[in-house]
Amino acid sequence: MLLKKNMKEPIIIKELGKIWGRDAIYLDKIEFEGTYLIKLIGEINGSLCEIPQKKEWIPYEIIFKGILEFKMTELDLYIDSEYTSSFEKVINSDLINSYKEISDKLKETHNHYIFHTYDDVFQIIAEEYELKLKL
Repeated sequence: MLLKKNMKEPIIIKELGKIWGRDAIYLDKIEFEGTYLIKLIGEINGSLCEIPQKKEWIPYEIIFKGILEFKMTELDLYIDSEYTSSFEKVINSDLINSYKEISDKLKETHNHYIFHTYDDVFQIIAEEYELKLKL
């Protein structure tokens, strides 16, 4: 099966389903821990989740581990306005494929994630992520 380049797949969160919309994810804080770990802290709009939530705002922490790239772009300057979800994984990423040609630091476990918040869009190449919700 031939995969399209840069195909985006929504990340489905067990408790919330797919999250979608400009007002869906707010970011309050970014924490850098060491060289390869970043934590994003904020709130998710419970009414913009595929699985409706009783709480209007759900605090979250998402930790990306094994980071090789962390890029933030102001939302209005982000060129690719087409997205399937506020949190996506890029399949057959051109970015990852180009890194494979120049570095042996990239592992098979690295993925290309896109995290859309109200103000900014983050592109992250990381080995894994861990999402903690305060439901």
